[in-house]
Amino acid sequence: MKSNKMKVIFFLISIFFLINLISCSKKEAEDSDTPLKGVEISAGTPVQTTMTDYLDLNASTVFLSQEIVRATFPGFIIRTGKNPGDHVKIGELLFSIKTKEASASDSTDIGKQFNGLVNIYARTNGILTELSYQTGDYITESDRLALIVDPSSLRIMLNVPYQYSPNIKVSDSFPIKLADNKEFTAKVIKKIPSIDAANQTQSFVLEPDIPVNVPANLNLIVKIPLKSIAHAIALPKSAIITNETESEYWVMKMINDSTAVKLDITKGIETDSLVQVIEPNLSMSDRFITEGAYGLPDTVKVVVKK
Repeated sequence: MKSNKMKVIFFLISIFFLINLISCSKKEAEDSDTPLKGVEISAGTPVQTTMTDYLDLNASTVFLSQEIVRATFPGFIIRTGKNPGDHVKIGELLFSIKTKEASASDSTDIGKQFNGLVNIYARTNGILTELSYQTGDYITESDRLALIVDPSSLRIMLNVPYQYSPNIKVSDSFPIKLADNKEFTAKVIKKIPSIDAANQTQSFVLEPDIPVNVPANLNLIVKIPLKSIAHAIALPKSAIITNETESEYWVMKMINDSTAVKLDITKGIETDSLVQVIEPNLSMSDRFITEGAYGLPDTVKVVVKK
C-alpha cells in the first residue's frame, strides 16, 4: 500500500517537473523569436551649409524729428483738438487755452474786448504720441503739453563695445530682430566719433531699409556678423548633448540600425537651429540621434521612429 502511494507521489512530481520544463522551453522559444526592443528615437544625417557667427547687440528706437508742444503762459485748457495716436497736420488745432488773467477777471470788464482764449496749432506733420494735459487742467509756463513725432524719422541707436567697432562701417546693413522674433534690415548711416566713458562703447545710427511701424524706446537686437564658413558640417541643435557645466559636448552616433554610441565632439558656430561640428570629421552618410538622445548611456539599443 505504502509502495503504491510512493509511486503515485513520484508520478505526480514527475508530471509537475515535465510541465514546468515544457513551459520554460516554450518561453525561451518565444523570447528568441521576439527581437529585443530599444529606446525609440529619431535619426538624421549631417547637413553642409553656410554658417555665420553673429554678435548680438542691444539697440533702441528713436524718432529724430519730433515737436515738443509747450505752454508759453499759465492758464486753463478749454479744449483739446487731438488725442494720442491721431495723425496731425501742420496748422491743425491742438489746444485752446484761457489765460490765467482772463479766467480770474470778471467777464463784464474785458470780456467784450478780449476773451483770453489762445489757440495752439501744430507746426509739423506727424503722430501725436503724448498728451500730458486734458480739458480743464491748469498749466504753467513752459509745461510740456504734447509730443508729435514723424514716423519716417525712425532711427535705431546702437551702442557697440569699442573692440567691435571695426566690424561696423557706414552703409553696412545688418539684420534687426524684434521681441516677437520678426526681423528686418537696417543700414548704418552715421558713426558717432565719441566713446561713452563709463561703458567704453561707440554709438552708431541705423536707418531701416523699409518703413517699420514700431514705437520709440523699443529694445531691439542687432546681429553683427563676425565670421562666415561656406561649407560647414552641422547637426540639429537637438542632437547635441552637454554636461551641466557645458564644458563637454557629444552626440549619439548610429553604428547600425539598432545601436548608438557616444561620440565626443568640438562644436563651432551655433545658430537658432544648427550647430557646426568641427571635430571629428563627420561623413554626410553618418547617422545620428536627432531626438531622444538626452540621458542615454554611452552605448544603447535603439528603435528608429518611422
